[in-house]
Amino acid sequence: MSNFKEYPIYKKRDGQDFKEVSYIYSDSFEAAKKQFAKQMTEDNHNQSNDVQWLDKDIDGVDETGFYDFSGGSAAYDEETEKYDNEEAANYLMVTEAAINEGFDSWREDVYTWELRESLEN
Repeated sequence: MSNFKEYPIYKKRDGQDFKEVSYIYSDSFEAAKKQFAKQMTEDNHNQSNDVQWLDKDIDGVDETGFYDFSGGSAAYDEETEKYDNEEAANYLMVTEAAINEGFDSWREDVYTWELRESLEN
C-alpha cells in the first residue's frame, strides 16, 4: 500500500476566492512543497519568453535561479558572455535554493496558487 497523500493546489485571481485546481501526490508535505515549487517555476518559465534560468557559475550572477526580464534586461557583455550582476539582481524572481527547499505559495501577475496540507491523517 502506498503512503502517498493528496495535497490540493488552489488558485485565485486577485479579488476572487480560491478554487481547487489540481493536486500533488506525495509522501509528505515537505516533499510536496518541493514538487510544487519546481512545477510552478518551470510552468512560469515555459510560458514566458522573458523568464530565463541564469547560473552563477556560467552567467556571472550571484544567485542561480529564474530571472524575469519582462521589465527590461540586465546588461549582457557579449565578450565575456556574462550579465552585470548588480543589474541582474533586480530581475531575480526565484533562486534555485528556494526551489530546492520548496514553498507552498506562488504568485504570478494577478494569480496566486497555494499548496495545502491534506486533511487526511
